[in-house]
Amino acid sequence: MAPITVRPIPEELLLLCAEPVRGRLRIPYSALHQAIPGGVMAELLVSGAITVEGRWITGFRPLGTHDEIAAEVLARLEKAGKRKHRFGLDAAIRRIPRKPALRLSLDRLAADGVITVETRRFLGLPYRRCTATRPVIGQEIAARVADTLARRGDRSPAAERDRQLAGLLGAAGLHRRLYPGAHGAPTRRAVRRLVTELPIARAVRRARSADSAANSA
Repeated sequence: MAPITVRPIPEELLLLCAEPVRGRLRIPYSALHQAIPGGVMAELLVSGAITVEGRWITGFRPLGTHDEIAAEVLARLEKAGKRKHRFGLDAAIRRIPRKPALRLSLDRLAADGVITVETRRFLGLPYRRCTATRPVIGQEIAARVADTLARRGDRSPAAERDRQLAGLLGAAGLHRRLYPGAHGAPTRRAVRRLVTELPIARAVRRARSADSAANSA
C-alpha cells in the first residue's frame, strides 16, 4: 500500500467517514461527539505533550501547539499543576467543547484542500456538506490501521498513533462499519481489545455510556 499523508487523529476520524465513491463525509455526530475530544487527547499523548496512566493525566509539557483547543487543554493542565491538583482524563475529555473541536478539524481539512465544504439549506436551515477531494482516503486510512493492528509487535510511534485511532474507532462503534464481514473480523477483534487496553479509548467509551444513560433517563 502506498504511503499516505498522516493527519492529526481527530481529522483522520472524520476522514474515515468518507464514502468510497463520492467522498461525502457521512459523519455520525452522536458517535463522534466524544470521540473527537478523545482524539484531541490522543494526539497530545502520541506527540509527547501528556502522559496518561489509568484514569489520570500524570504529566504534561507544552509543545507550542497551534491548535487552540489542544492549547486550552494544556493551559488547564498547567493551572491544575500549580494547584498541585491531579487532572482526571474523563474530566479533561468532557471539558473539550465538542462542536468547536469538530468544526476546527473540518476547517483545517478544508484549508489544506483535503475536503471541500458547501453551505446548503434544508427546511430553511443551513448545513455544511463536506466532501473528500480523494474519495478513497477513508479506505486508505482504514487499510493502514488494519495493517498496523495485524503487526501486533510493532511499537513504533506510527504504530502507536494507529493504535490510538483504532481504539477511538472502537469506542465510537465505527469499527463494525469500517471492517465488515468475515474478512474484517480479525481487525474488529483487535479494535475491541484496544478499547479495553487504552486509557483514552476507555474514557471515551465511559463518556458515551454516560451520555446514553442521561438521554434514556
